[in-house]
Amino acid sequence: MRPIPTLIPILTLLSLSLSPAAGAAQEENQDESRDGDATVEAEADVIAQEPDLFDRDALAYNAEILDELLTRSAEQTIREKKFAAAAGIAGGSILLGLSAWRLLENPPGSQYTRGLGVMFMTLGMADLTTGVFAAVRASHERRRLERWQKSRSQGITRVELAHFEGELQASQELREGERLLVRWAALTHALAGALVLAFTPIPGIAGRADRAAGYIIGAVFFSVGMATFGASFRKTPSEKAWSEYNSRKRPMPGHEFSWGLAPSVSRRGAGLSFGGTF
Repeated sequence: MRPIPTLIPILTLLSLSLSPAAGAAQEENQDESRDGDATVEAEADVIAQEPDLFDRDALAYNAEILDELLTRSAEQTIREKKFAAAAGIAGGSILLGLSAWRLLENPPGSQYTRGLGVMFMTLGMADLTTGVFAAVRASHERRRLERWQKSRSQGITRVELAHFEGELQASQELREGERLLVRWAALTHALAGALVLAFTPIPGIAGRADRAAGYIIGAVFFSVGMATFGASFRKTPSEKAWSEYNSRKRPMPGHEFSWGLAPSVSRRGAGLSFGGTF
């Protein structure tokens, strides 16, 4: 029975020697838990700041793209407007001159030549009006670019960026409508040339000189009209700019309402989690 008292001091010494190690281990676990909580809080702060950072990056990126496209669209539109104005004024003046020659000739020519004079006057007035309008009218692309540069120098906002995006879309729709107008006007010129070519060979309708002039004028009308008709299918700079902007821009986070349900599983149980954006 003597071994039992002998073991008691030994067990006491072991317990005393192990207790500091156990306390240190417990303190270490508490420190790790505090570090883990701090890490989670830091990650939560970063996640909360990510939408704002992404919003600013997307705003700057889209503004840079829009600046490039608005500048290019304005420059190309101004060049095309100058060409259209010169072509309209020159073509209209030539047609009006031909109409005056046919309608004012003395002695008067045949009904065929007088009909050509009326056709020249009608198409010439349309072309001259279009050319003068293109020459004196300042393109809205240039005015839009000036306002954009002024707004961007003062610091562009999401609202202002959306405003200029809407202007670019409206410009795209406007230029598309103008292309349709040019297309049908060109088809009218081509049809007029085809009619001249069709009526010129009819016997007795015109003299030899008038017949040669009819062939030349009809061929020119038909060729120019069909060439313009084909060119009208090419998109204008504003249409190209809007299409390219939509393909290159970054989506910006909005404030629309959305919600969703998802299963939630952990070591302590399972259930459904609800998430929403307001």
